[in-house]
Amino acid sequence: MNQIGLNAPVRCRQAAQVFLILLLGLALLTMASPAFAQVEATPILLGEFARTQMKAGDEAAYTLMIPDDGVYTFVYTGSDSAEDFLMTIIDANGDELYNDAMAPEINLDLAAGEHLFLFAAQADAELGFVVGVEGGSMTTDPDAPGKLFNGVTFLTENVREPLYATVTIEKSPYPQQMGVLVQGGDGDIYEAELTSAESFDYASLSTDASDHLRMITTGGEYLLMITPVEGGESLQVSIFLSGPAPVLEFGVEVEGQITPDDSNTYQFTVEEVGAIIEIVAEADADIELYVGFEPGAGKWSAYGYPADPAVLTFTAPKTGVYYVELKTSVEAGVAYTVKAEERGRAAKLTLNEPAVGKVSAGSSTGFIVDVEEPESFLLVVLVGADDTDIDLAVSHYQDGEEVASDSSRSMGSREIAGLYADEPAQYVVTVDGSWANKDVEFVILASNGPVAELLAEVDGFGATDSGVESQAPATEDNAAPNADGSIEQWASAAEASSEYTDDSWSAKQATGAPDTFEAGDEITAWAARNADLQEETLVLTFDVAVIPTGIEIYETYNPGAVVKVEVLDPNTDEWVVVWEGVADTVGEELAVFRPPLAAVEFAANQVRLTIDEPSVPGWNEIDAVKLIGIPE
Repeated sequence: MNQIGLNAPVRCRQAAQVFLILLLGLALLTMASPAFAQVEATPILLGEFARTQMKAGDEAAYTLMIPDDGVYTFVYTGSDSAEDFLMTIIDANGDELYNDAMAPEINLDLAAGEHLFLFAAQADAELGFVVGVEGGSMTTDPDAPGKLFNGVTFLTENVREPLYATVTIEKSPYPQQMGVLVQGGDGDIYEAELTSAESFDYASLSTDASDHLRMITTGGEYLLMITPVEGGESLQVSIFLSGPAPVLEFGVEVEGQITPDDSNTYQFTVEEVGAIIEIVAEADADIELYVGFEPGAGKWSAYGYPADPAVLTFTAPKTGVYYVELKTSVEAGVAYTVKAEERGRAAKLTLNEPAVGKVSAGSSTGFIVDVEEPESFLLVVLVGADDTDIDLAVSHYQDGEEVASDSSRSMGSREIAGLYADEPAQYVVTVDGSWANKDVEFVILASNGPVAELLAEVDGFGATDSGVESQAPATEDNAAPNADGSIEQWASAAEASSEYTDDSWSAKQATGAPDTFEAGDEITAWAARNADLQEETLVLTFDVAVIPTGIEIYETYNPGAVVKVEVLDPNTDEWVVVWEGVADTVGEELAVFRPPLAAVEFAANQVRLTIDEPSVPGWNEIDAVKLIGIPE
């Protein structure tokens, strides 16, 4: 594969090669450019990777808006020879600027305006290219930052204090990954932070661990800060866009290669709510499979190993585009195949009528439930064989976004989940057999009605001869005190500096009582967005403010990374350290960490944990946190 250079022949070529691997993808869109009314072309943005497979004799056309007069660099990034393609470049006036075989790197002086790129394949080959320019600015004044944009490479030297820039990304009709590559010379180390000016999206890095920031975008403004930590002799910042992900056609197997430094992304389209989708990724080594509604934001996941492919089956809760992401931790990289199949439609559950179903070991099955009664509860009960483990989830979507969900993942096959329906809506019910050791038959019942009536029908919810008693959370009035007057409570809310997704492995998985009962990488525990990258924080809120006397941290994967515990002083609104050090749970598989707490004289209902991810390799996951203390 050819490397890329944007007027910086070595380092910038290496920069774009990294992002080419990270950010490949192109789904052809066609439109007639006003300047070239007779030519159907795919519009692309500056700095956006374009890629398509062509056969000898095929032609392809692209349009690109050049923002300013200047020297632009065209770099071939396909896996075959650049000379396999003839390239013609025409400006908005119809003047031919280039007509020859494509080269690994071409520099042209272009005027602002729309340009047409025509390619003719001379052999069966993969066409890939990107267009960029050297320019942009960064300043040392955060109140007057410099300006960067997609496709630009900024170069500077002798960086001695933080640099700031506003990054403007052109609007695109599809989500794609923005890549910000931060590179220094030998001995240079930088820290970088990228923040969306319009949302809470945030990414950070230290170049001694990684040199690229990634963020999903459809365009907008971002704030970039780069701080020299060591050296600072030279700095290069490049802004790239992935383009749309390649399309994964149902029933068509696709081959690819991947390394630990990259992630390959594909897209497919679901035409009907309730479609049962199966994705199979097979490799000769470990491989990770994720599916979600945006690139890099997996909602469902599966893992594959040699002779044991990653198989992910789910019920599509919405129509539209889904994204498949593949990763690996194998240092040498892996070759893989991936295929998507549509396996029919989810059955409909009739309210208040039990249904019999079956889920295969290691797979899942789904149902659709229509709730017509507003201001009511939907309650779903699942019962399977005693010697198996299946799980239950209920989700509600509006305009393609998940707005409510509930799940039950006990160690067995008796599960119950429910959601409040404020208006008539459709719900997706998933029966998950990922942990089953055999195919499982089950009975499932969906009920809908006022909450008191529903709870009276189900054991375990406090039903008595005189009516129904709800189980309220522990409060200052009803928490049963210990002999010393202290109470014990689980966190009722949680926020984290990062989370793997906003559902599985999210901060909310650290609330409530423990529900991860085996050591391992389980979706019912919190995990940071990245492993081994930096310190992370997990802030937990409890219903009752107490003078803390103890804490229990339930660590379910790679314990021992908690290095600090703090409580929030409500009088000063400042965090106070009550324990700091090295945990005694390092090396254990499943642990409850009970650090001794320093005494404080105020009551607190917020606890902040600091987790040093690099100190214990792998994701350091926390399932639950119990706070013990004496109410004021």
